[in-house]
Amino acid sequence: MPQELADRRARKKARTRVEVRRAAQRLFADRGFDAVTVADVAEAADVAVQTVFNHFATKEELFFSGRDWWAHGAAAAVRSRRPGTGAVATAHAWLESHVLVVPRLLRRPAIACYLETIMASQTLQLQQRELMRRAEFELSDALHATWVEQLGDLPGLRVPADLLSGVLVTSARVVLTEQWRRGWGSASVEVAEQGVETERAEMRELSQLTFSGVIAGLGAVADHPADSSVLARVAQLEKHLPPDLVVARRARPGGQRPEAPTTGSSAPSTSAASSSAGSGSANAV
Repeated sequence: MPQELADRRARKKARTRVEVRRAAQRLFADRGFDAVTVADVAEAADVAVQTVFNHFATKEELFFSGRDWWAHGAAAAVRSRRPGTGAVATAHAWLESHVLVVPRLLRRPAIACYLETIMASQTLQLQQRELMRRAEFELSDALHATWVEQLGDLPGLRVPADLLSGVLVTSARVVLTEQWRRGWGSASVEVAEQGVETERAEMRELSQLTFSGVIAGLGAVADHPADSSVLARVAQLEKHLPPDLVVARRARPGGQRPEAPTTGSSAPSTSAASSSAGSGSANAV
């Protein structure tokens, strides 16, 4: 097959995938996830039902397509940080940076509509929890790989990687959930700017206290004479290293800008340039 023909087919396939995804996400925003069928998506995109399945194995995958980049962000920040910076500190800084922008994002109708769709569907909430698990596993892998490179493949090195990734990702999830619980996710609720700043300060303090507790706890375990040497070595390696704040502030370390949420006809769209950096953080709620 001539290369030109192969390239043309690949471009057409990519365009079809984007068109199917956009049609689906508009329907989800308008009707809710559970009320939309794959047949509805196929009709809206003017393709066959099988074409939808050729691109997306499940309806859940279709909903989160282009919106799950945040699940890879903390791990990517660890892998792309600069020499002389800490893996744990950079992972926390990335999570904190993208969690604390959410109160402002939730005032945008497009993002509020997206999150309301998730909250109305148990299926989407289950899938979202699975994405959180993926974020935790990927961060653990990134931390473990970093420490193997710096300390060697020590026995038991996976334990602190699993422990710290679990605590950091869970802390981020708890803060995000609390933000939603306080009502920022309701497009009908007007929040005063001063009130938002106060809440952001509280969330920042909570996040920072959580992180400090992780580091303090790790240090205490490492300094205890009965604890394993691998924990002590990880603690000594990490506890004084600063975060790479340049990497932590990037929405997608080492990658493309994420897409802004697709809105339905009832919700005004926001520009990708203005909302993409934070939309994935809200997606993680």
